[in-house]
This record gives sequence, structure tokens and C-alpha cells, in this order.
Amino acid sequence: MSYVINKGECVSCGVCGFVCLFGAAVLKEEEKDYYTINAEKCTDCGMCAEACMLKAITPDADYKKVVSVTINQEKCIGCSLCARACPVKAISGVIKQPYTINAERCIRCGVCASKCKKDSVDVLYA
Repeated sequence: MSYVINKGECVSCGVCGFVCLFGAAVLKEEEKDYYTINAEKCTDCGMCAEACMLKAITPDADYKKVVSVTINQEKCIGCSLCARACPVKAISGVIKQPYTINAERCIRCGVCASKCKKDSVDVLYA
């Protein structure tokens, strides 16, 4: 899953690359006048699509929107890997105690889930 940029609509303003916290939006080739999204780096947070004034960025065909990210308090061992990986510092807690996610700060990128070794981060897709 990832977002894609319609190369016919992209004016190469670079906003997508500026707002992407994961380095997924890149200028494919310098002689081309459009950006592309590296699907391997894209976390589907949608920040690039929200920032694009021309609405040239859309989800690809396999896209499923992340509607919530939560930490299972019974499974979490308080290792802090999720908190250290969170690009917006939406996760907090005390070592060896279950961590929590601030739903208002969370951008629903899912990076925390990819870092959790105990599968205690639950991602709900719609």
C-alpha cells in the first residue's frame, strides 16, 4: 500500500517531499518535472496528499485507510521501541510499564506497529 502521484498533475513544487517524515516522496529523475513516492518507504499516513494543493496525490489501488492505532495494554512490556520510532512523539510511557498513544497527535502512520516486537500495537484499517 502507498500513495501515488499523478505525474501529469504534479508541478514539482516539492511540498510532498517537505512534509513527508519518512523520505518517501522523491524527485524521480532530475530531468523530469514530477515527484514519485517510494512505496517501500511510504507508511500511508497521507500527509503528502493533505499537503498537495493540486490534489495530485491519491492512494494506490490497494490502499486501506488506517483509522486507529492503539497499544494493547496487556501485551505491552514497556520496551519503548514504539515511542522511539514515532515521528510525531505521540507515544509516551514509563519503561517496563504499558505505553499509551495520544490519539490527537497520532498521524496513523503505523511505524510504531512495525517496530513492536511483541505485536502489542493494534492497527485498525477501514
